[in-house]
Amino acid sequence: MTVGRRIRDRRQELQLTQEDLARAFGMTPQHISAIEQEKRNPSLALLARLAEELGVTVDYLNTGREGVIVDTIPAIKADKRLSLRAKKALVSLVEELYGR
Repeated sequence: MTVGRRIRDRRQELQLTQEDLARAFGMTPQHISAIEQEKRNPSLALLARLAEELGVTVDYLNTGREGVIVDTIPAIKADKRLSLRAKKALVSLVEELYGR
């Protein structure tokens, strides 16, 4: 499986649209689509940001190997039991608590 495919699959698991992900990064949905289709390769910096937003490790996006999520926000985003609304609320709360 490719990096783009893992990004797409994880985005879909989290019930995020390409528009949602694009908005989080200030880019177009077409750019996200191009990454998912392997037409563009994300920079290392973008890959790290994508991993955080998707609640996985960079290693997972590159290799498919599961990693331990040690930060609170990625752990919230990775929790499949939470609704998107609950995830956004919890992330906002954590950001407020830690001054992010």
